[in-house]
Amino acid sequence: MTVESGKPAQSSRLGGRWRRSVWRELARERGRRSEERALAACQSDARPSWIKTARLAASREDHAGIDVVLETDVGRLFLQVKSSEWGRQKFEKRRRKADIAVIVVQSEDDDAKLLAKVSEALGELRAKYRKGRGDGLV
Repeated sequence: MTVESGKPAQSSRLGGRWRRSVWRELARERGRRSEERALAACQSDARPSWIKTARLAASREDHAGIDVVLETDVGRLFLQVKSSEWGRQKFEKRRRKADIAVIVVQSEDDDAKLLAKVSEALGELRAKYRKGRGDGLV
């Protein structure tokens, strides 16, 4: 009961629901910031020459688990951006067969570190596509 109204205090169940929704929104915002940081790194002048363009995924692509779409020397490659190792593991467990590279963006990562993560993550996909084309160059 509250002192002012004499009515029972708000149920803890409702308070728990509110806290979960706040945490969910904070997680979404953190994810959006991570995606934007990864995109900015992929669009920077320091990007590898094999990355021609990069953009955020369209709604349909995003629904398929893609955050960033990169046009590269081997065609279109897809990137999923996570803000935690736990999120990466969860995504990879669900999307095992998808040709989507995954990186984890940490708050302390600068553009150079993010580009290194993107290059490493997409390296296997690039090699797979190049091998399929028969040129064997990586």
